[in-house]
Amino acid sequence: MSMTSPVTCQKIKEKQNSYAPIFEDLIATDSNNNFALSYSINAIEDHSNDNFVLSNLNALLESHHSYPIKGSTYLDRNTNFHVKSSNSEIFNILQAAIAFKLAGKNHKALKLLEHATAVAPDNPDVLNWYGEFLEQIRHDVVTADELYFKALTHSPTHAAALVNHKRTSPLVDRLDLDLFKSIDKKKDYLKEKFDSYNFETLKKQAYYLHIYHTVGIEGNTMTVEQLRTLLETGQVIQGKSIIEHNEVLGLQLALKYVKSLARKEYITVDDILQMHKRVMGHVDPLTSGIFRDTKVFVGRHIPPPSEKVPELMESYANWLNSDEARNMHPVRYAALAHYKLVDIHPFVDGNGRTSRLIMNLILLRGGYPPIMILKEQRDKYYDALNVANVGDVRPFVRFIAHCTLQILDMYIQGTKMLVLDDHSTNTDGTQIINY
Repeated sequence: MSMTSPVTCQKIKEKQNSYAPIFEDLIATDSNNNFALSYSINAIEDHSNDNFVLSNLNALLESHHSYPIKGSTYLDRNTNFHVKSSNSEIFNILQAAIAFKLAGKNHKALKLLEHATAVAPDNPDVLNWYGEFLEQIRHDVVTADELYFKALTHSPTHAAALVNHKRTSPLVDRLDLDLFKSIDKKKDYLKEKFDSYNFETLKKQAYYLHIYHTVGIEGNTMTVEQLRTLLETGQVIQGKSIIEHNEVLGLQLALKYVKSLARKEYITVDDILQMHKRVMGHVDPLTSGIFRDTKVFVGRHIPPPSEKVPELMESYANWLNSDEARNMHPVRYAALAHYKLVDIHPFVDGNGRTSRLIMNLILLRGGYPPIMILKEQRDKYYDALNVANVGDVRPFVRFIAHCTLQILDMYIQGTKMLVLDDHSTNTDGTQIINY
């Protein structure tokens, strides 16, 4: 019979006490849950303040989304080039771009490089030249480094890309570290605000927005107001399909389950199956909570055969609970957990939603608020996943980090908004107008 040493017991005790999901009440739960919210999701008599908060939170998110994010943005998705070109054509385009650059006509050079990247996205010379242009002219070392890396995936011995990537990679690592520091600083600030004030309305409306954007990425067409009505009253939304209703209700159940796991020491395969069973149970009860038994294709990515899924999921759970994973920065840990599960693609459907649930469970356990990926960020989200599929996971980690900043900024500005609103009325009931 084996004995557990005092040192091991102490380590286990420290780990058990290390989880502090200070933002767990950003997810609603049933009233009989041990970590119940102080509010319920029942019908509210007066929605005027809720509407004010909801519209302002969405505006904050949309304004943050409009800010440019460096990395994986080297080709505007609105620019469509449907051209098949020869090597000689690409060579001529590059020569013209270089000539424009030397003449100081950087805008024209950029357009030609964008065109070259569109018609020859796997050409290492094009990728390297474009990276050098962005690094030298735009001072965008992050996107440049991604381009150098991509050039090397297609030509591992490309001399110029090797030299460039060796130079830019350490710089990008330092920038990523600064990004994590910025996230932690804002997280600590938000924690102080949440400790000082009662922001129940903010939490509740942010919860609705989370569900709205999460199902919206998958194509759900409910508006946030319709979604709120469904969750608060249980009334059917006219003109919306049964599947859309069930997607919302399933995600609500899954979020409640995630919250119940926030203080649990380990994440098991069964926990993941139970998440999937809840998020997809209303939509497809026959395949929910069950690993796929068929081959699937996800764009260009071909996930592993179905017979390997159970073994891969056991390895995945072992990684989730390993010291290697849990010693990472929580945002990096959460992003990699998301990507690794999507890469395995263990279910017929609902892989993205389940991956985002696990990601947010890890963030909650690390003391961060759950994040949301906006409907408007769908293309960037999938682009970053596609880049990860070809070997560079850093842009996806960076994308999740920016989403974390996005949600922190939303809550910080939202708390300021509510504090100002609380102080915008005199004791006699007259409103103070601030100009």
